[in-house]
Amino acid sequence: MPSRFTPSLWLRFFTGQLLFLCLCAAALAQTEPAAILLTWQHDPTTTISIDWHTLPESEALETLTYRSKGTSEWQTAGAQSFPFPHSDRQVHRIELTDLKPDSNYEFRVGEFQRVYSFRTLPARNDRPLRFAAGGDTSHGELFRQMNRAVMHYDPDFIVWGGDLAYANGNKENVDLWYQWFDGIRETLISEEGRVVPVIVGLGNHDVINHHYPASERVIDAVMGMPAFIATVKAGKMAEPTDAMRLAKGPFFYPLFAFPGQPGYGVLDIGNYLSLIILDSSHSNLISGSQTDWLKKTLQDRQDRPHLIPVYHKPAYPSGRVEPGGKRVQFWSEEVLDNWIPLFEEYDVRVALENDDHTYKRSYPIRNNSIHPNGIVYLGDGSWGVEKKTPKTPEEVWYLRKSAEENSAIIITLQGPHQHFLMINENGTIIDEYPETLKVTP
Repeated sequence: MPSRFTPSLWLRFFTGQLLFLCLCAAALAQTEPAAILLTWQHDPTTTISIDWHTLPESEALETLTYRSKGTSEWQTAGAQSFPFPHSDRQVHRIELTDLKPDSNYEFRVGEFQRVYSFRTLPARNDRPLRFAAGGDTSHGELFRQMNRAVMHYDPDFIVWGGDLAYANGNKENVDLWYQWFDGIRETLISEEGRVVPVIVGLGNHDVINHHYPASERVIDAVMGMPAFIATVKAGKMAEPTDAMRLAKGPFFYPLFAFPGQPGYGVLDIGNYLSLIILDSSHSNLISGSQTDWLKKTLQDRQDRPHLIPVYHKPAYPSGRVEPGGKRVQFWSEEVLDNWIPLFEEYDVRVALENDDHTYKRSYPIRNNSIHPNGIVYLGDGSWGVEKKTPKTPEEVWYLRKSAEENSAIIITLQGPHQHFLMINENGTIIDEYPETLKVTP
C-alpha cells in the first residue's frame, strides 16, 4: 500500500517538530538563569545574599521577587549588576534583610519563571543545625557526585575552604568557573527548589601564582625562599592593598559576596556559631594584620559555644609532611606559628583544614602535643579532586586517622554539642568524631 505521507507532508512534519523543539528550548532558557548562588554577608538568621548570572541574550532584569512560603503577596527588590570577570555574562546581586529566623521563603530572579526557595537559619540552636564542609571542589563530575551525596543530609548550608574551580585566576580558564556554577545549579538545588547556600574561602588555585606575594618557584627565583622567610618572620613583608588582592584573585573577589575584601571574615550565626574564614597566604600574609584581626575576632566571641575556623593550608597536613611530622611547606609552618596558639588560647575545639587531597583526622592537640583537651584538625581537602595517598598514623604522630578518600564532613551542632560525620562521594561513612560507642550484643 503506498505511503500516505508525500515528501511535502514529511517536510511539513519535521519542520513542525523542529519548531516545537526550538520553542521548548526557548521556554526552558527563560525558566532559570545561567547560574545562581546563595550565601550570606550578615547574620543568616535574618538575611540572605542572592546572586544570579545572565547571558548576553537575556533581558537581564535587575529585580527579584520574594515572599514568605505559604503566603500569596510577592515583594520586589532591586539588584546591583556588574560584569562577570573576563566574560560577556552579567552578575546580579541582592541582599535581603529583616527576614524571619528559621523560615522558608520563595523567590524568582529577573525575567526567569522558576520559583526557588531558601530557609533562614534558627536564631537559637534549640534544633540541630546541620551543614557540610570540605575543600578542593574542582569543577567536574566528582564535584557533582559529592554534592549529591551531601544533599541526602539536607544541609542548611555548605562551607568550602578554597580551591574551587581550579581556574588559578587565569582569564583563559573562565570556562572552568562556568562549569563550577553549572555544578551548583545542577546538584545543590533540591527537587522542591530549595537552593543550598554556600560559604567559601580562598585557596591557592583561586589566585594567580598560588600565594601572596607569589608562588614558591617565583619567590625562589626572585629573592630565594630563605630570604623571603626571614623577611616575613621579621615582619618586614609589605601587606597587600585591596587592588593587589583583586589582581591576585580576579574571579574570587567579584564572584562571592562573602568574605569579600580583605579576603577573610567572620560569619556570626545567631548567638551560637561563628565561622571564621581565613586566607592562608593566597592574597594576604598569614601573619600581621590578619593574625591581629583573628585575635580580636576570637576574643570578642568567647560567649559562643561554637567557634570554627576554616582555611586552606593545613597546620597539621596529612600529605605534605615528612615521616615524623616535619612540614614540607612554609605556609603550614606559618599557620602553626601564628593561628594555632590563638585557637588554643580561645578554646576552639575543631578546625577545618584542606589542600592535601586526602582525608585526615588528628588527635586532640595542644602545645603541639597530643592532649585530651586539645583541638581536633579535620579535613584535608578532597571534595571533588583526584585523591592522593596520605601519610599514615604510624608515620606521623598527630594523625589519628588518614585515608586515600574523597570526603565531605557533615557537621551537626545543637546546644554545646558537636558531631562530625565523614562520607565519601558514594555516601559511605568513612569516619566519625566523636566516635559513637559501638555495643556488641
